[in-house]
Amino acid sequence: ASRAKPLPCFLRVSVVLQAMAVEEAGDSLVAKGGEAIVSFTTKLPQRFHVQEDPLVVPSSLTRYGLSEVVNRLLGLEKPAPFDFLINGEFLRTDLHGYIDAKKLSSEKELKLEYVLALIEPEQTQVDELPDWISSLAALGPIPSDWFAASSYDGSLRLYQAGSARLTARLCDASVTAIAAVPNGPDGGSSYLAAASKDGIVRCSRLQLGAKPSVGPAASLHSSLHTGALQTVSLNEDASLLAGGGWDHSILIWNAGPSVFELAEETERTSGSLKRKAAAMTDMEEPKFILKGHSQVISCTHFGAQERYPFTLLSGSWDSSVRVWDVVAASCVCNWTVARAVTSFSMSPGSPPQMATSHEDGHVSLWDIRAPPHPTVQHALSLDSSTGLPLASAQAPHRRMASQVAWCPLDTQRLASVGHDGNVCILDPRSPQMPLQRVRLGKPGPVPTKMLCLTWLSREELAVGGSDGKVVRLLLGQSEPGGD
Repeated sequence: ASRAKPLPCFLRVSVVLQAMAVEEAGDSLVAKGGEAIVSFTTKLPQRFHVQEDPLVVPSSLTRYGLSEVVNRLLGLEKPAPFDFLINGEFLRTDLHGYIDAKKLSSEKELKLEYVLALIEPEQTQVDELPDWISSLAALGPIPSDWFAASSYDGSLRLYQAGSARLTARLCDASVTAIAAVPNGPDGGSSYLAAASKDGIVRCSRLQLGAKPSVGPAASLHSSLHTGALQTVSLNEDASLLAGGGWDHSILIWNAGPSVFELAEETERTSGSLKRKAAAMTDMEEPKFILKGHSQVISCTHFGAQERYPFTLLSGSWDSSVRVWDVVAASCVCNWTVARAVTSFSMSPGSPPQMATSHEDGHVSLWDIRAPPHPTVQHALSLDSSTGLPLASAQAPHRRMASQVAWCPLDTQRLASVGHDGNVCILDPRSPQMPLQRVRLGKPGPVPTKMLCLTWLSREELAVGGSDGKVVRLLLGQSEPGGD
């Protein structure tokens, strides 16, 4: 192979000196294997493009040094941090380490795509509750200004654009999980289901807007299954509801408008919120009960009708994810995932993937290999022939990873929270470490447990933890300076 033509001496030396100045261990141009041949490309606007000619740079450069090279080539007054992709994967070592890991020749040109790096997110404390935050849910189509938080004190709180709007007491028992589905395209109301430790699911219609309200609650429970519930989910039109928990069973109810009664307005006076205990209406026994898991069921999720029709997925501490046919009321697939599952989330686009979080701090990404659905066009059929090979696994948390959630608007953005007090922003293209890690809560050897999260937009999410605080995080990217 012919060696790429180096930069002119004066430009090459200038670029190298600028790049090496930011390298912590860059004392020698020939350290860690000498030089590497690279070229830069980007999908950023045209004014941030550089020539794609091959360049010779020290192989000891990491993304920080490479970012300095690009800034030097662009001639920016205010340097901007960049991240770099090689063959669709973020560079997380120096060039020499990448070449060595991939067993490449030093003569091979590395094509580096540069993107704007994430900057420190903006944190805003929305509220502080007297008990742990158990669950968060967006209340409208994403992006959504409205979201809800449940607490172990049995209450539900509604928020809009970072401000507390309403507090309602749902029950005397601890609320462990909530699920919400927008009611109509305008986002003016939502159906909400709340699971609790007394084994009851309470369903209400939330009225949003100038006078938000939580309607009278209908209670769903089973006389045969009274164990504490840990998870609840609704399908897309709220016609079906699933709840599961400590008795290892999944209970399925018919829901629909008859369960979610019209909300009665809660009076708001002098800027204060009047609390209201929701009325209770007992409902019928479950439509059917699904059995198969051998430990607590930590999460459930109905498959999107256009993607995985007529399915319910469930994760458990028995280290499995199961797929259920909600028409036949039977298990059609049982995936073993090696670790206890605390949550899972489905990719919003292609390729079809699933993310799982685990009790040991790991987050795993899985490829879903499924045949086309026989009756629903463009959908997949999750059945016994479906494979779930591991795509990647990393340990972004030093303690339990409580939840992972895929951004509904971005197939390359996930977030996870853990008992180590960290919120991590993940990307499938960075399979070994998170793109960003943010520590919340109190400092010290005993961290605040971060317990739950929900996406509000592509750049914003809400998180909650054991300190009772509800925090909004606004993600951002670096902006290159002017010429």
